[in-house]
Amino acid sequence: MFSVLRHLCVAFLTFALLPATALSSALASDPTFRNITVERDAARYEAFIAKRKRVNALSPRALRNRGRSALRANDPRKAIDHYAEAVTAEPANARNWLGLAQALEAVRNPANNQEQYNLRVNAGGAAYKAYGMATSDRMKARALAIVARSLKGRSYWRPAIEAFKASVSYNSVPSVQAAYQALRADKGFRILDYSIESDAVTPRVCVQFSERLSKSETDFARFFSVNGKDPASVQAEDRQVCVGGLRHGERYEIAVRAGLPSDVHEALLKSAPLTVYVRDRSASARFAGRNYVLPRTGQKGIPVVSVNASSLEIEVYRVGDRGLARTVLDGQFNQQLSSYNTDELRDKFGESTWQGTLDVQSELNKDVTTAVSIGEVVPSLKAGVYVMTARAAESKSQRWSQRATQWFVVSDLGLTALKGQDGIHAIVRSLETAMPVAGAKIELLARNNEVLATGTSDAQGHVAFAAALTKGTGGAAPALLMARHNDSDFVFLNLATSAFDLTDRGVGGRAVGGPLEAFMFTERGVYRPGAEVHITALLRDANSNAALNVPTTLVVNRPDGAEHRRILLSDTGLGGRLHSLQLATSSMTGTWRARLYTDPKADPVGQVSFLVEDFVPERLAMTLQSNADELSADTGAQISVNGRYLYGP
Repeated sequence: MFSVLRHLCVAFLTFALLPATALSSALASDPTFRNITVERDAARYEAFIAKRKRVNALSPRALRNRGRSALRANDPRKAIDHYAEAVTAEPANARNWLGLAQALEAVRNPANNQEQYNLRVNAGGAAYKAYGMATSDRMKARALAIVARSLKGRSYWRPAIEAFKASVSYNSVPSVQAAYQALRADKGFRILDYSIESDAVTPRVCVQFSERLSKSETDFARFFSVNGKDPASVQAEDRQVCVGGLRHGERYEIAVRAGLPSDVHEALLKSAPLTVYVRDRSASARFAGRNYVLPRTGQKGIPVVSVNASSLEIEVYRVGDRGLARTVLDGQFNQQLSSYNTDELRDKFGESTWQGTLDVQSELNKDVTTAVSIGEVVPSLKAGVYVMTARAAESKSQRWSQRATQWFVVSDLGLTALKGQDGIHAIVRSLETAMPVAGAKIELLARNNEVLATGTSDAQGHVAFAAALTKGTGGAAPALLMARHNDSDFVFLNLATSAFDLTDRGVGGRAVGGPLEAFMFTERGVYRPGAEVHITALLRDANSNAALNVPTTLVVNRPDGAEHRRILLSDTGLGGRLHSLQLATSSMTGTWRARLYTDPKADPVGQVSFLVEDFVPERLAMTLQSNADELSADTGAQISVNGRYLYGP
């Protein structure tokens, strides 16, 4: 006879990828405890037991008695064999599964860690099967207690707590109740840690919890006190609660009260006092914004914000126009740089133009803004992009860590790009006067830094690049526009980033049409099933001239997206196409769509949608009465009009 225990490891590995089978209907109707992990364990173990060949002719009851005797004799491995035989003979009996789970759990001398793990997994799976088949609360409680201990042994704390909780709800056994309380106190809803955000302008203390907070609780402030008083502000965020209204350089006693609710229907068991000290803000520096174009006239200072610093270490680098494509397209442009990045910038594709120290005023724990004069640090501006980094001299951060970084270009040129069917249009204007800049040299660069085309702006500051230049792929795809004027002014525009989107401002406009475009409409917007829909399409070219004798295909789709009908339409004159679509009385209600194609494998050149609904159209009843039997042109008459608005079915 093969021992079930000897195959525990093989069973786990063999059936690790089997899908979970449906458990008994009793389990499906009892939602007190359910866990997908244990459910899969039970399915794997059940599949393994089902493949076992029965070698004992004893009845299931006799086999259970032998298994019980083996357990009493402290021989759980022999008990496993007897209970496994009972399960093979009678797999729908909860007593067989519960006995097998007890025997698996009772093994105290596993051969190795793998066998110990498999014992726990299979004990939990067998107990879960027993729980699904059990008809008495007492048996359910015993089975769930084994499931809980199996999960606890595998460090699945939350499911183990839920299993213990369900077991106690069925039948409160003192030992199980004690295990439940101990596990809940140790691994249940509790405080994990807290953090002090002392570098913020308004510091706060955030307390982290082991579970998500209750979504139904609206006032978490009642569970906190600061120095014995109500907190100034409390904000709950997923698994943490942050207490604000604190000040730098002060010590606080923060109390977290018991009863704070969680999303797993557990409350904090014990109150917790926290003694915290909010230190002064760390010395730091940052730049105020990400804008990178500075005007040539007017203010040329770059604002840098410092905290608790008396001086700043400033470095300025320049990237020439030839190395600009790599810097921009590699994603380095407008990003914060580390010392490694600045070394690479200086040594490989840029140059260092200035290094020095800038003295700044310092107010304890307050932001101080200082303007760094570009004219002083870079007296002679050349074409290219500049990078300024700043670091507080008192900063304790590692010198190789990220530094405050500001990318900038000093220019009077404002560059705009528009892309359409006819190519790329570049427009250059003065930032100072907003007037067009004539005579500016504009280059279109590819991703591989090759110059695709060059143009000079006209009196309107406009340069057009042919549509063929936009068709390149890979390294030949257009990526940058660079503009120069009088050899002293320079600016660039990245074409690889997303276009400036104004659709949320109501100025998105319609999509650019192709070489052919159809204007489509129906005589009304809503129809009843069984009605006839008259679809009209007017096909026009890019110059709005009628597209004559162009073969077209009309495709009508139902509301579920399925194709309803496909019709070939010919020109009926002046580019017009007509079709009368007869709807069946059983037509699907919802939004129908009709699309017109000149090439069924390409995008449609036009589309229209209409509703099919069970509705009754509004009606007006009109009655006319005259005081004359006959009307003539020579004799006048009076006519009374009686109109009634009919509504509803």
